[in-house]
Amino acid sequence: MSKKIVIMPTFCDAHIIKHQIPNIMDTINPDYIIYNEGMFPLGPESNTNVTEQFINEYTLDGHRGFDYMELKGIIDDNRKKYPDVNIILNEMNYPYTTKSAPACYTMACTNFDDLGVTANEGDYIFPMEGDVFHYQGAKDEISEYLKQLEPNTGFKSIWLDFIETQFYVEKKTISPLVNDGVGGRQRRVCVRFGDMEFLNGVLGNFMTQQYPMLYPTSLITFHYPWWKPEKYKELRYALINRDKSYWAQFDNGLNEIRKNGNEITDDVVIRPGSPINSDNRYAAFVDIEHPIHIMDHVNYIK
Repeated sequence: MSKKIVIMPTFCDAHIIKHQIPNIMDTINPDYIIYNEGMFPLGPESNTNVTEQFINEYTLDGHRGFDYMELKGIIDDNRKKYPDVNIILNEMNYPYTTKSAPACYTMACTNFDDLGVTANEGDYIFPMEGDVFHYQGAKDEISEYLKQLEPNTGFKSIWLDFIETQFYVEKKTISPLVNDGVGGRQRRVCVRFGDMEFLNGVLGNFMTQQYPMLYPTSLITFHYPWWKPEKYKELRYALINRDKSYWAQFDNGLNEIRKNGNEITDDVVIRPGSPINSDNRYAAFVDIEHPIHIMDHVNYIK
């Protein structure tokens, strides 16, 4: 019988993983959930300035995130809650000769053998990220997509990137919703394992976010890359190597989004350096029902 394996890298995501695991259980119902915890040597965009100050501020040992002990407790709690699922927390040490974020991502989504997990032909691999969710009612939809997959195929979904609260997204990510939910900006969700070459080919598009080899779907993936409370937000700024003025302007946009709540629906400028007619410049208002699992997160406006 085919296994369902959810696998992903993570670094300082305890604040949201505690909400993610129940969501994964209710939408995918996997056999394995694997978290490979550790810092990419040069961050998620291959350009982080990993100084001694950065190491001291945000890691325990140069690899593990500052919230690693909290994450261990979360994993232990969920192992007790879901005894029939193998939940693995692995301490991932990436070679410092590996500079590419896609190479790190691929490594963290294919290290099955190191963990005593065998990926067989026909197994379903869900290469995810620590801040990705699906609506609880999507379980049957996801199941139907799985039934249609043959080995060395997979499907992708519409990813909406939420900014600061549940009411604003990166404007560039919302356009697929006006295209009948198909096309536009879609990212990988699941690959049915055939061979490692195909899987590596999918995972290597971590930064380009282009997946022509995967089937498009109307599934919506709720991505919360900018739900970063307090120190987590400081870390996000440090990981994406831009100057202080850029982040000061971005932070002004986040504060305006929080102030707006669900009452002001105008676009909010988050990247004033981008052209006025560019979607990349703005966060756009949306009113969509979110997964119940995320509603206790501190960034969710009650």
